[in-house]
Parts: sequence; C-alpha cells; structure tokens
Amino acid sequence: MKKPKRRKGFVATVLLAGAAGLAIAHAADSVAPPPAPPLPPKPPFADPQDAIVARKEAMKNDGKIFKAIKAALAADQDVRPFAADAQWFADWAKQIPLMFPPGSETGHDTKAKPSIWTDKAGFDKFAADMAAAGERLAQAAGSGDKAAFASDFQALGKACGGCHKAYAYPLQ
Repeated sequence: MKKPKRRKGFVATVLLAGAAGLAIAHAADSVAPPPAPPLPPKPPFADPQDAIVARKEAMKNDGKIFKAIKAALAADQDVRPFAADAQWFADWAKQIPLMFPPGSETGHDTKAKPSIWTDKAGFDKFAADMAAAGERLAQAAGSGDKAAFASDFQALGKACGGCHKAYAYPLQ
C-alpha cells in the first residue's frame, strides 16, 4: 500500500510558518515612530510658571522621539515614517524662544540657566539651528534618503546638545 503524500504538504506548512515567524520577529524588532505629539501651548501664559510645565513636557516628548529615531537609524530602517516627527522638531524649535518668558527663570525644578535671559541672541541662535536641522531632517525623511537623514539627525543632536550644554543645568 502506498503512503499518502502528506509529507510535502507538512514540510511546506512548517516552512511557511517559520517564514511567518521570522517576519513577525523582524517586525517586532523594528522601531515604529511615536505619534508626533502636539506642540505645547504658546505664550502668553496666564502665569509664567505655566511655561516651565509646558516646556518640560515638550522636552520629554523631544527625548522620546530622539530615542526612537536613533534606534531606527541603528536598525537601518526606513526613515519615511519619521517625517512628521522630524517636522515636529522643526516646529518645536521655532517655538522654543517663546517658551522662556520673564518670570519662568525658577520654579518647577527647571534646569534653565540664567544665561537664557542674559544671552537671548545666543539662545535664539541655537533654536534657529535646531529648526533648520529639523526642516532638513523632515525633508530627508520624506524622500527616504537615509544618509541625509542620518547626517541631519546628527546636526539636530549637535544643536540640541549645544543648547543644553550652554543654557541648561545637566539633565539627569
């Protein structure tokens, strides 16, 4: 008596299941961008202390997006999903100079140094550099150009880090 040819079907099923498992594992390793958060409210603030709360929340979002982009670049992933996040950086950077009104120098455990208010031109220059880098980053993400995206991400990091070094007490 001849055996049925189930073995080929079984092997094909096992191979397909294995391929599906690899695809799922790869997808789990990929870094999905967090949804671009809303920008904080713009001044004027009813109380200057509200500016501290708003800018600290935006800085937390900034850090989350930054980490996700860094992970995606390390994994050599498609950068196009990060276009909205990159634009968020550009828009946030344009808003940063407005987020440090007089009266928000202290309180709510702010890390802002007095030099923000005494060297407004220098502070605004870092924000402008960040905005320009964010615009370039968004453009590179939109085109899918990984090399330009990585370079522009470095420029964004340089602007952010330089500003924090000059105008904020060490972050923890």
